[in-house]
Amino acid sequence: MAKPAGTPITYFWRSVALIVTLLLLSSCSSIQFVYNNVDYWIRWKANDYVSLDRTQKGELRAALQSFFRWHRQTQLPRYADFLTQLADRVDEGGLENPQLEPIERQVEHFLNSASENVYNLLLPIAAQLSEEQIDELQSNLLKKDQKSLRKWQRSPEKIQRKRDKQIRKESVRWLGSLTEEQKNLIAAMVSKMEYNPLLRSEQRLLWQAKAMELLRTKPEGYLDKLRSLLVSPEQLWSPQYRQAQEKRKQQARDLAKQILSSTSPAQRHHLSKTLREYAQDFRTLASQ
Repeated sequence: MAKPAGTPITYFWRSVALIVTLLLLSSCSSIQFVYNNVDYWIRWKANDYVSLDRTQKGELRAALQSFFRWHRQTQLPRYADFLTQLADRVDEGGLENPQLEPIERQVEHFLNSASENVYNLLLPIAAQLSEEQIDELQSNLLKKDQKSLRKWQRSPEKIQRKRDKQIRKESVRWLGSLTEEQKNLIAAMVSKMEYNPLLRSEQRLLWQAKAMELLRTKPEGYLDKLRSLLVSPEQLWSPQYRQAQEKRKQQARDLAKQILSSTSPAQRHHLSKTLREYAQDFRTLASQ
């Protein structure tokens, strides 16, 4: 599944919001270990963006504890049921003509539910940021964007190869060994996917400028406006960037359908088994 487009800080908080369906479904050997320790990672990662004082750190810790308590009790069982239903569909032959749009809508619903909760908890902390902290945050966002842009410009071929490797790795995790046909499908998609790092950087800077302006000026209803930017960064996209993102999303969807339609019985068994293992992990976590 493609990562939501936006700014570095948008990626960060949206990853928190979709911590299970996107972040925890990773190559890590133990979902339970990651989930039980991810709040430490979040607090450590937040320090890359802004230095919080002791009071703010305490409030961040409390907010994350509240979020994960809610998430564990109310969301993990829903994720487990969802993955079990997907596994049942795989067993019933649902990959012959896979329909991915309903799955995308359900995942988006999970994201929106978690986003609403986490933003309600974290935005009051953002409202406490001093001018110095806002300056630091804006500076770090700019540095990360420039670093990403330089990295791409130095070696676009290397990044393309890395993407091919990442997609293969994710596919292997879900399906087991890939056929040569499937490997070729991935390579073909990666080679055709257009990417404009300058355009992406422009959109990031536009988002950052708007978000920092809201934090600095604090107009009436600014937290709601900031929440809107976090939830829907695409509201600031230019027509050109929106078209490019939609094209990339459709290319990724087409690739997924092609690969799923080409799966062997052994690969379908591997997929079903993996989905059920994740579902069981989520149920175990929910009961703790």
